[in-house]
Amino acid sequence: MRQKYGQNFLIDNNIANNIIKAANLEKHDEVLEIGSGKGVLTKIIQPQVKNLVAIEADEILSQRLNHYFSFHGAKNIKIINMDFLRYDIPNTELKVISNLPYNVGTAIIQKILPLKNWTIAVFMLQKEVTQRLAASPDSKAYGYISIFTSYYADCKILFDVSPRCFNPTPKVISSVMKLINKTQKPPDPIFFDFIKHAFSMRRKTILNCLSSFKDLERNKAARILDNCALDPFLRPDKLSISDFLLLTDEIRKYIICST
Repeated sequence: MRQKYGQNFLIDNNIANNIIKAANLEKHDEVLEIGSGKGVLTKIIQPQVKNLVAIEADEILSQRLNHYFSFHGAKNIKIINMDFLRYDIPNTELKVISNLPYNVGTAIIQKILPLKNWTIAVFMLQKEVTQRLAASPDSKAYGYISIFTSYYADCKILFDVSPRCFNPTPKVISSVMKLINKTQKPPDPIFFDFIKHAFSMRRKTILNCLSSFKDLERNKAARILDNCALDPFLRPDKLSISDFLLLTDEIRKYIICST
């Protein structure tokens, strides 16, 4: 029977082992698992690391895992019953592993990626979502979340997971992806503001996107693009993260000058 949070529980141990193998776990590692569920990943991770914190929103499932690890005398694991989006992540170096819930997977990733203290994250998500996260310019899946991800992390899709590997069986294929932290400094707020704005108008030219951003006049927008040596008739999905960073540097000059 499906749990109240709508989880699809991984039941294939081979897939579970391959997910954990991708995290390159070592005995000194501190690991954060998001959505431990029935513990198929948790039970493999715990003996391999120094400490494991497992976050589970379902009270019954978290109690069951607590009983299991207490019975087996495990001292290096802490099961926390709460919504991960409300969890205050400790500022210690850690690796992150999760079979992410489909409905909040992107929100969880957006919470984790800007942090400096994670090193490797291995996530299983709906295949369509991983394709958006890892998308390159000039592809249909490329958008704001692709640039957000690539700013903070090197990202690679590792393998697909059949619906048959879950119970209940989902209607979609899942994929496992690995992210490695680039430990970037926080970007200028203009950077992500402009990307959101541009992709909300993805069918428009970059000149039109820019000239409707922060009350920039069209002649100033044209000058910014000229300074960046960018074709004003390109659409946002043709621009790389480097192009957007370059644009941000120029936009800031004109916004400061106009205030």
